[in-house]
Amino acid sequence: MNEQPSQSDLNIQQIDPTLYNEDLAPLKPEHRTWGAFEIFNVWSNDIQSLFGYTLAASLFLSYGLNGWAVMAAIILAGIIVMFLVNLTGKPSVKYGIPFPVMVRASMGVRGANLPAMLRAIVGIFWYGVQTYFASTAVALLITALFGVGNGGTFLGLSGVAWLSFVIVWLFQIAIFWQGIERIKHFLNWAGPLVYVVMVVLMIVVWVQAGSELLPAIDTIFSGNGEQGGLGAFLAIVGTMVAYFAAVVINFGDFTRFVKTERQMKLGNLLGLPLNVAFFCLLH
Repeated sequence: MNEQPSQSDLNIQQIDPTLYNEDLAPLKPEHRTWGAFEIFNVWSNDIQSLFGYTLAASLFLSYGLNGWAVMAAIILAGIIVMFLVNLTGKPSVKYGIPFPVMVRASMGVRGANLPAMLRAIVGIFWYGVQTYFASTAVALLITALFGVGNGGTFLGLSGVAWLSFVIVWLFQIAIFWQGIERIKHFLNWAGPLVYVVMVVLMIVVWVQAGSELLPAIDTIFSGNGEQGGLGAFLAIVGTMVAYFAAVVINFGDFTRFVKTERQMKLGNLLGLPLNVAFFCLLH
């Protein structure tokens, strides 16, 4: 004899899918598999991009501050972002809810659609920018292996650049399509592996540069910083906070998968001030 559905099951089935669906439903504690390592890798993969690499390198050269002042500003920005994401991530850890549901507490069920849509629009552009920057690395690899092509362009990009963009785009879509667990596994491999590659490249550069490297580093870190001052220091802090701003807003979409608030805070500590400082030192 078939079991009849309960009244609560019938009520859920009748709810508007824009208000309640599998993606918006609270995640039960037994289904949460993320810990501090996963959160650390969220931040690692956020900063480990050509855009992040270029930004971090430019901070040491563009503001007239010595290297120690730049490092202090970057670490301070990491602490500020850590404080913010500990706040925005806490409700999602406690209740297992994503950002669009969490924001209903302050803006209502319908009003929450506005910030949810705005962050989605920002995410689309951010995804496109990151895809483009990642594709430039693939383009360099293809060019090194097979040459530069005939030199023709379309919308400012060469055939190799378009091919690289499509390859990276399809690769990311393939990962996203398989769900959050596949994304978690990819992040857990990519974060540490990129650091291994960066350390190897640093050693290669050190060997190639020989005795010229240490004086160049000393020049960056021994400047008096008089050209920049407090304004430059605050500009670096603001730039780094702005770099992470999109993730600060959406952080609940990640922390809903975290087992405990303590694990979230540990992952943020390792992944923000400490991780960002280490990443910048590798430059």
